Amino acid sequence: MTGLASASDLNVVTSIRPLHSLVANVTDGVLTPTNIVPANASPHHYSLKPSDAQALQNADIIFWVGDNLESFLAKSITSLPQTAKVIALQDHQDHFHFLPTREVSLDDHRRDEHNHTEHEDHGHEHEHGHDDHDHKDDHAHGEEHSHDDEAHGNDDHGHEEQGHNHGNTDLHMWLDVENAKHFVELVAEELSAADAANAVQYQENAAKTLAQLDALNAEIKAQLAGLEDKKFVTFHDAYQYFETQYGLSNAGTVTLSPDVKPGAKRLTKLKAHLKEDQISCIFAEPQFDAKLVDLAVEGTDVKQAVLDPLGADLADGADLYFELIRTMGNNFADCLSE
Repeated sequence: MTGLASASDLNVVTSIRPLHSLVANVTDGVLTPTNIVPANASPHHYSLKPSDAQALQNADIIFWVGDNLESFLAKSITSLPQTAKVIALQDHQDHFHFLPTREVSLDDHRRDEHNHTEHEDHGHEHEHGHDDHDHKDDHAHGEEHSHDDEAHGNDDHGHEEQGHNHGNTDLHMWLDVENAKHFVELVAEELSAADAANAVQYQENAAKTLAQLDALNAEIKAQLAGLEDKKFVTFHDAYQYFETQYGLSNAGTVTLSPDVKPGAKRLTKLKAHLKEDQISCIFAEPQFDAKLVDLAVEGTDVKQAVLDPLGADLADGADLYFELIRTMGNNFADCLSE
């Protein structure tokens, strides 16, 4: 920091904590951004508090992924003062590397054998953003929807129901460090234009952050090198960006939609998959019932670990994004290593 920066009256608001962390790096020494969704809440189903609504009304610039992730914000943003600049990352195809939604099926490896595809593997499930057939299976087995976000903690994943439906785009884009770099550049550009008096500080902070992100990326690549052929199962398909960047091999998910508790049929299929297909590890998520993973691995040698795409246990602030990616790298490395 040069020491020349002046405090700014600019009000900057972010939707989720990973974005807030990156913005906080760019605004260091100038201002403190405000974040909306706390660690223990869902960015899809979160209900705005009066203080959140006030922060939005006072905002000069708002950064969010978009209405297909933080759907709770869509209505509020349309009623903001015209002076507020709203930046939806899902609309910046020129800035970010987006991946299409994909099918991570338990049956992919058996399709040729059986010459058919189970209902739950049909592509139209993701076109609708959730698995209608799994709903039927779950109800048939007495399983219920899991809509209690407070019980789940920071369920970032309710958006699977709608959020993966933005042109069939996977919106967990912040888990790609290159996307984080592009976001930092975009933030510095927008803040410099809005607050010219502190433009030099924003640009210096951004340059420092980009260098730190490059170092983080190199660190994780080295850490995960040699693990490309280790198969694993995740609770749901939230990690495609991280997996693609580091060449990891996702072999299936516990559930196609985290809003739907998997039924007995799917858990039986998952258990067989773990036993037969050389799965090294299965990852739970802290905001969902760990008993489901315990049931799946019972009687197998598959190791368990935890992945969290939002960093529920991490402190807010500039370090959160780096700790989030580093923790994810550590958890993959620990569980996939011999």
